Amino acid sequence: MEFRIKKCAAWAGGLTNENDWKAFANDEKKLEQLTPLPLLKQIPAMQRRRLSPFAKLSLQCALEAAGDEMGTVATVFASRHGDLHKTSQLISNVALNEELSPTQFGLSVHNAVGGQFSIFANNKAPLTATSAGEDSFLMALTDAVCKLNSNNYDSILLVYTDEAVPEIYQQYVMQDEVSVGAALLIERPQLNEINFQLTMKASIKDAVESKTMQVFDFLTFYYNESPKKLINSKRYTWTLTRQ
Repeated sequence: MEFRIKKCAAWAGGLTNENDWKAFANDEKKLEQLTPLPLLKQIPAMQRRRLSPFAKLSLQCALEAAGDEMGTVATVFASRHGDLHKTSQLISNVALNEELSPTQFGLSVHNAVGGQFSIFANNKAPLTATSAGEDSFLMALTDAVCKLNSNNYDSILLVYTDEAVPEIYQQYVMQDEVSVGAALLIERPQLNEINFQLTMKASIKDAVESKTMQVFDFLTFYYNESPKKLINSKRYTWTLTRQ
């Protein structure tokens, strides 16, 4: 499948703008262990106080990438773990026989942050939420491009967010996880513009999970302007090319 990226926005480990990500992609800057949260001054303080760190990362990238299209663009929100810190607290409440907050439960599901984006942007366009384990980012990209083409949209917004999992779950995680948000405003390919292609095939039977999060593989490819990138996961081999 072929597509064009009109705008890319990402936030992780002290990298917050295009120059930071270009330096990271060219091994001139490293990710910090902690990810300072965006201020989101464009969102009213009363709403902003209710946002979890996961939601803040998502909305920062979504609003930056969408720009003037935030009120009309269709969206795909993606995450491997979702707002797991919020979900983990709810599970602890159940274990302690404590009452659950309906509001907190409602804000813990995968499509909750998409709903928050829709409310703030007054966006009534179609929205989906997707999760596909290790392949969540590239499966969401596949989903977004398919929706772009099948619905004949002018553009579609992909928003991917994950946080480093709570300590109780870290023993089950193979990847070197960092809290990260990223958003792509995607269009159909255009003449005389830089376009991208994404293909996939099944991995070999005994393949193992990659240590690197796919979103960082993609951002490195995008910002260092390399012509081709292979991304291996336990289930697939993905190929990104730039034309």
